[in-house]
Amino acid sequence: MKFKLKMFSFYRKLLVPFFLVGLLYDLNIYKRPVFANSDLKPANEEDIALYEGMGVSYVCLASRKEINLDFQKSLGVAASTFVAVIQSKHGNKVKDKNKEISIENKILFENATFRILGRAIQTCPDNVPKKSKEEFNKFIKQLQSSKKK
Repeated sequence: MKFKLKMFSFYRKLLVPFFLVGLLYDLNIYKRPVFANSDLKPANEEDIALYEGMGVSYVCLASRKEINLDFQKSLGVAASTFVAVIQSKHGNKVKDKNKEISIENKILFENATFRILGRAIQTCPDNVPKKSKEEFNKFIKQLQSSKKK
C-alpha cells in the first residue's frame, strides 16, 4: 500500500507539470493555416464611400473650433486611415468598372486626401481653411481643363 502511494505521488509530481504545460502551450506539431485576410475582395464604390465618410467625419470633428486641431494633420490622419483600411481589408485592390485594379499606397493616399477634402468642403465648409479650399478648386479646374483636351 505504501509503495502504491509513493508511486502515485511520484507520477503526480512528474505528470502534473507536463499536463499544465500542455494546457498553456499548443502542442499541435502541424502548422495550422492562417485564415485571416485570405478572402480579400476589392473595395467597391460602397466601401470607398463608407471609408471616405469616416474620414470626413474625423476631419470635420477634429477641425472644429472647440478642438482646434491642425486641419492638414487631421486630413493626413484621415487619408492614412483610409489607405490602411483599403490595404488591410482589400489588399490595395479597388473595383472600377467591373475591373479589379491594384493601386499603390502613394496614389491611394493622394486620391483619399482629394476625396476627403472635397467632401469636407461640402459637409463642414466653416472648418476647412481658405487655402485648402483654393487649392482644391484650382485642382478641380485643372482636371476639367485636361478632360476638355
